[in-house]
Amino acid sequence: MAEYSPMMQKYLETKEEYKDCILFYRLGDFYEMFFEDAITVSRELELTLTGKDCGQAERAPMCGIPHHAAELYISKLIAKGYKVAICEQLEDPKTAKGIVKRGVIRVVTPGTVIESNMLEEKKNNYIMSIVKKGIYYGIAVCDVTTGDFYSTEIKENNNFPLVLDEIARYSPAELVVNSMMYDSTEEINKIKERFEIYFTRFNDKFFTEDINYIVENYNLVDTNNNNIKDIDKRLFSVASINALVEYLKQTQKTSLEHINKIIIYNTTRYMALDINARRNLELTEKMRDKSKKGTLLWVLDKTSTSMGGRHLRRWINDPLIEVNEINKRLSAVKELKDNVILKGDIIENLKKVYDIERLAGKISYGNANGRDMISLKNSLSKLPEVKEVLKNTNSNMLQELYNNLDELKDIYELIENSIVEDPPMSVKEGGLIKIGYDEEIDKLKKATTEGKNWLIQLEATEKEKTGIKNLKVGFNKVFGYYIEVTKSNFSQVPDRYIRKQTLTNCERYITEELKELENQILGAEDKVINLEYEAFTKIRQEIAKNVKADYLNTYCFESNDVIQSFIIDLFEMTEIESTAIKKCKNCGKFFVPDNRVDELYCNSIYENNKTCKEVGPFRTKQKLMQENDDLRVYRNVYQKLLLRTRRNPTNTQYEEDFNNFKKENNELKKKVENGEIPQAKYVKWLEEQ
Repeated sequence: MAEYSPMMQKYLETKEEYKDCILFYRLGDFYEMFFEDAITVSRELELTLTGKDCGQAERAPMCGIPHHAAELYISKLIAKGYKVAICEQLEDPKTAKGIVKRGVIRVVTPGTVIESNMLEEKKNNYIMSIVKKGIYYGIAVCDVTTGDFYSTEIKENNNFPLVLDEIARYSPAELVVNSMMYDSTEEINKIKERFEIYFTRFNDKFFTEDINYIVENYNLVDTNNNNIKDIDKRLFSVASINALVEYLKQTQKTSLEHINKIIIYNTTRYMALDINARRNLELTEKMRDKSKKGTLLWVLDKTSTSMGGRHLRRWINDPLIEVNEINKRLSAVKELKDNVILKGDIIENLKKVYDIERLAGKISYGNANGRDMISLKNSLSKLPEVKEVLKNTNSNMLQELYNNLDELKDIYELIENSIVEDPPMSVKEGGLIKIGYDEEIDKLKKATTEGKNWLIQLEATEKEKTGIKNLKVGFNKVFGYYIEVTKSNFSQVPDRYIRKQTLTNCERYITEELKELENQILGAEDKVINLEYEAFTKIRQEIAKNVKADYLNTYCFESNDVIQSFIIDLFEMTEIESTAIKKCKNCGKFFVPDNRVDELYCNSIYENNKTCKEVGPFRTKQKLMQENDDLRVYRNVYQKLLLRTRRNPTNTQYEEDFNNFKKENNELKKKVENGEIPQAKYVKWLEEQ
């Protein structure tokens, strides 16, 4: 049997290391898939299946995609439950001898997606590792895009239901498990029945209980940000953390410097909500279609930033039970509610803040471009203003946010002085670095500009010397610079012109002088592009060193955003439900009236085993029904007009209609109470609205 071709042998060697992945193998401007991978991708993405000579009697099945469109195709494969290994060219094909060296630079899995267009802005994309030993479990959870990392262990009597609760809390996209967990068929099936999760069975040797690595490389804290001193007693957590860290190393193949803190928590810190309670309460997704609309999160989410949206989701998923912590949040909400100017300033500043968490993650990954840097700079420009706004606050939570907020002036100034305001998408095409930042780059840019001026002068000189008025100097990437002469002027072409290319209607030439200019210009342009890329990489690395401070700031932004969202909700609830909460006239307790009818008395036992309502004023059944109908109609009209106004905030007509309705309604109600008009006339007016 004939051997495979050298290129195909290299492909098969790489594929052997990544058997569970679809291998995107870079060949020129395309990623190619072969054999089973090609058949799978062709079927799943509806692409044409072709073939390639591989040294065998039969051609190898082949399927390819353009390298610049890889992100789109990868996202589709991930959504269908596949893992993708990206194999890139590791050296320049122009300078390589023999077969170009290639290697896998990253493995994309459902839990390690970092591309923003593949993620929901206001939802974390978690990956979770679970280690099972006997009847006990260790759990570690991470979002590689934001750097969030949590861990806990479950050592109770009823363990597996608690594991399900933790899965429900985070809704991870991928589970990395040890052999004992993977072989627990009944448990795995229960997870698959309840969640759409990709499973990865990871080698047991990585679920180690060695604490040295994580102690040296991570800041291990509890939920109050206090250092964990007894990590050696939390070995189930340690095993799950070690496995998840190793899995991320193997798949991402880069230093994840933005993941520098691991929060180790106890499940008892938060309200115990089992999977059925979360589903039935529809906290973050609806039972029917898993959508956000109609859930508690949908009602409460008035956040201005993606970070705040994710933070609010965590608060809803993790209800506090410690009274002090609850009161701490409530105090911050109350302070902002009572200070309209402070609330307005915070909202105004947050609207101009980008997703710093994920920007910092991209910078740490090393795939942030110039536009990401400008987005980060624009967000950092808001820090001094936010800090100034928080300066005179009184509540503990807002004061903590103020004290923890670092203005990061050094990072802002670095980007401001180095990156142009409108950089290109690619970092390898030049045009990134400002004039004045790097002396050598400035010199080469000047040489490039002067060289192009020389070309303009050369064109004018050649026109004068040859008498060819339509002669022009041009450039293309294949042939470089040239002098173009049309057919009608061939007789005037001097002998010193060297033919370079023949076209239908013209000839292209080069001269010794033009060749020298070409070498100077193209040499300078290539050097500028390389130097700019090197400078940009250094800037990105410098910023990556400061991601710890960045993450403190993101926490401040997130918390502020969630609090201001609550304020907006409070104002809306107050406006719509102004009569919803009442104080009982008898016992003084606050209560929610039944169907908005009994507005003065609650159902609490007041005297002689009678409720406050029973000792309150007597109302006939007919009177109660009439009041109930009036209130129902009024409430429907009120809410309809209010929602119409909010959905069209720029339309003053809606707002005017709404205000007129409230005014006229109050006037008519007074007339009914004074006996000036009958009740039926008021009800008829309501129905007409």
